Amino acid sequence: MSNRSQVKFVKDVEATDRNIRVKKPFRLEQQEQRRFVRLEISSPMSLDTIRDLAGNFWPEGNHHYVNGVVLNISAGGVLAEVDEQIHEGDVVAMRFTIQDVESLDNVLGLVKRADYDDGAYLVGIEFISRERLSDIFTRGEIEMLSNKLTDFNEGIRSVLNRYIHQENVVGRISVGHEPH
Repeated sequence: MSNRSQVKFVKDVEATDRNIRVKKPFRLEQQEQRRFVRLEISSPMSLDTIRDLAGNFWPEGNHHYVNGVVLNISAGGVLAEVDEQIHEGDVVAMRFTIQDVESLDNVLGLVKRADYDDGAYLVGIEFISRERLSDIFTRGEIEMLSNKLTDFNEGIRSVLNRYIHQENVVGRISVGHEPH
């Protein structure tokens, strides 16, 4: 597994849009049954199990981190190669980096696919929102969950807000303006 990140941007694009272009070295993967376009990347990640297939529940995570590499990403989820087996149906909290700059922490995911292939564990993890947790957890479990857990959209929104704020403040300061 490579720890070098090659992602340059992430943008939600409906798969029905036929005018999508990507710059090298990215490869665009689109299959008719997919709702979103997948962006081929290589970015380090780790995940922590919130609930496993056996029903064990850790509201703050089990603190046994599984490391891996995100192979591709879309608005719906990630495909990753991980160094330990995880199971279909596990609920996880992921951490991964975008552009070697911004980290997304505690992004909720549901393992939809788990395969062992050529000595590697490949997992497909669907991003899930806190609202969707009622389909997976009991009300009591949801109340026990850490407030740090977020969904992919919230995480991206937070990253973008920090970036925009930084650009506005740094841009104003660099041209001699005071921030408000």
